[in-house]
Amino acid sequence: MGFMEDLLRTLRATKRPDSKTFKASMRVVGLGVIILGSIGYIFQLAGSALRMVSVSPPSTDVLVIAFAALVALVLGVALYVRRKAL
Repeated sequence: MGFMEDLLRTLRATKRPDSKTFKASMRVVGLGVIILGSIGYIFQLAGSALRMVSVSPPSTDVLVIAFAALVALVLGVALYVRRKAL
């Protein structure tokens, strides 16, 4: 019964937005759906195109080097952002 009590308390505390706020929220949500849908479509399209190409799998050494480079890049960006924040 805790969930229902929380739900009722939340519904009592909220208020209906005015028309301007509601339309702005709907624009933001719609834009987000369009952007995320487009990104998903592009990835799906690229994945379909890559499935048609037959390429031999990379060796383990290449995967380890690529992973290490990715980790180094992420750490470098994180340190850069942290230093700029200080």
